[in-house]
Amino acid sequence: MPISDKDRKRLWAKSGNRCAICRQELIMTNDNQSDYNIGEECHIVSSKPNGPRHENGWENYDVYENLILLCRNHHKTIDDISNILLFPKESLISIKSKHETWVKEELSTTNKTDRVNLITTGSELAAILSGCYAMERSNDTISTKEDAEYIGSIWQTLTDYMDIYSDWEPYQQTQVEYDLQKLLDEVSQKGYFIYGARVTRIIKYPNGKSDKWPAALIYIHNVNIASIYEETSIS
Repeated sequence: MPISDKDRKRLWAKSGNRCAICRQELIMTNDNQSDYNIGEECHIVSSKPNGPRHENGWENYDVYENLILLCRNHHKTIDDISNILLFPKESLISIKSKHETWVKEELSTTNKTDRVNLITTGSELAAILSGCYAMERSNDTISTKEDAEYIGSIWQTLTDYMDIYSDWEPYQQTQVEYDLQKLLDEVSQKGYFIYGARVTRIIKYPNGKSDKWPAALIYIHNVNIASIYEETSIS
């Protein structure tokens, strides 16, 4: 059974496009500005009877819980017969969990005090945008005009919804949540993931007074799903 698109996207997003062992970036850019992939979706428990860490009786081996994202070198290392005792199932599960925690705490931050989480539903995104007075935006380096136009359109859509969402009636807000869910689905198909959080900023006025402003903290991350699908090796 092949790995589903949902599990593949979840694995790459939660791994932050990095090897769980050495934390090397897996989608690289060469001198010609072309992307290439050194990442491999590796099974913790092999489906093959003579494979690494095989266990009988599994209904499906190709699920997120049984996958760990590694670079080619470390994929070879963990599956080498001489290293099996060094990398049992429990150790790989622990390595994966610790790496994903590190990604959440370190890679998904715009600074040391504000942390953003992967947004998976339109209602989550709407809740972050609702009633905010400002949006703090961040995205990966833009290398093509096409990327600039697409990411720019996302920012404009999110800004427009932030400005009007809290003023609308519940029926209209529900439609916005539906539209935002469609947006999230679309961007993930194109290889982008949206992270976000709701934060409070202290605004100081010239007269010395200050006020607290709610702000939406949004980060657009490009994992380049297309090249992942085309080049990823699976054990």
